[in-house]
Amino acid sequence: MKENDRIVKLQDFFNFDSKEPINRLAYTEADLEYKVKVINKMQELGMKITIDKAGNICGTIELGNNPTKTFAMGSHTDSVYNGGQYDGPVGVIVALQTTEEMIRRKNCNGILKVVIYACEESSRFGNACVGSKYLSKKLSEDDFEKYFDKKAQERGEIITLKSEIDKAREYLKEHVRGIEEVERIFDEVDYSLEAHIEQYESLYKKAKKTGEPTIGIIDSVGSAFRLKYNVKGETNHSGSTPMKKRRNPADTVGYIGLKVRKLGKKWEKEGLGRASQLIMSTIDDKGSLNQIAPEARGAIDFRLIGENTSENALEEFRKIKEKAYKKFKTEITEETVSTGSPAITSKKLNSKIEGICEELNINYYKMPSYPGQDTGYIPARKKTMIFIPSTEGSHNPNESTTKESIENATQVFTCLAEDLLIERKIDKFKVDVNSLNQEDKQSNKNKPKQQDKKVELKKEIMNIVR
Repeated sequence: MKENDRIVKLQDFFNFDSKEPINRLAYTEADLEYKVKVINKMQELGMKITIDKAGNICGTIELGNNPTKTFAMGSHTDSVYNGGQYDGPVGVIVALQTTEEMIRRKNCNGILKVVIYACEESSRFGNACVGSKYLSKKLSEDDFEKYFDKKAQERGEIITLKSEIDKAREYLKEHVRGIEEVERIFDEVDYSLEAHIEQYESLYKKAKKTGEPTIGIIDSVGSAFRLKYNVKGETNHSGSTPMKKRRNPADTVGYIGLKVRKLGKKWEKEGLGRASQLIMSTIDDKGSLNQIAPEARGAIDFRLIGENTSENALEEFRKIKEKAYKKFKTEITEETVSTGSPAITSKKLNSKIEGICEELNINYYKMPSYPGQDTGYIPARKKTMIFIPSTEGSHNPNESTTKESIENATQVFTCLAEDLLIERKIDKFKVDVNSLNQEDKQSNKNKPKQQDKKVELKKEIMNIVR
């Protein structure tokens, strides 16, 4: 479909010539204003709008005769501080354009949902994917009282996640006609699809090299396992204490950091994730260069993909910790900050996308998403995700993609949705044919009529396949 013929136009949501920073923090007025723009397009397409207790927003439309299968497509609209305009909204607009295309084709038999998942970025409240975690019941409404706006806290102000969700819900009720409040926008869907810009530049470099359309098919969505650890040693004068006699906690943290980096590089080669030392700080050193601090702290960010688990990451850390103890004779205690498991996407859906890309002459690459995404938490029987090329990574004003890349994502999702819907119709006819065959075995009565019915059904199936 040509851009000018669409109800949902890319230029309504993106300025492809701009590098202005975006500060659309979750539940702020800037984020809500953008959401209202999206909702207006949902309603132009004839979608019913719901909002749940986490602030997730969903536009729903039923197409076809007696639809049963449910398709959720979408992403988030909130940004990091001084972020870019594509990280998140691309997936929402691709979902809207896919829905518009399916409505126009008039061959859809399904329930389509376009979703804006709430508070995907952790920038404001220190917790990522709030909306999708709520849908998967990994966060409850009571948990919303536990998280605070970090910038507000620095100013001495207390603003809870719960209070901002409530404000956002009231704002949307005032600015959106007919919005319905629900507990959750859905409990489970049959299919979940998400498009997103890549958060590095590997696809962009491949596309630039070949000069051809390119997407990434995500086979695993990463999960963060984070821990902090504390090291106690012995304070001493650096000039008078021989190296062998020192119990320097800073040495321990440095050693752990190098070993964690080595582990991360090994995991990356094996397709299991990444790991890095985040911070190191000494305690009570009084700023003196000749004093060995008695205590130090460190933190580690493990990014797990594939079959890797938080339990495995903790086991690997404890091996490193044991070696550090033997080498430096310092006491090391750990504290788990966050835990999670990677999500494996649907092989069936990924295989279908591969076939679609081959038909559309789009290059595809199977790859993981190391950063966490809403897709990792969405409760769906089958789910998948695609990346489109971007420059300058993501989470900064320079992140960029092209109209063509977004249009390719819409084309892929439209073909996938259509393929899945036609497949459901074929399954229905298969049941009808099997039923007729069973009747043949029980009775030979009216055999000519049954034969005619089977021939008609088979013809109808072949017409759908074509």
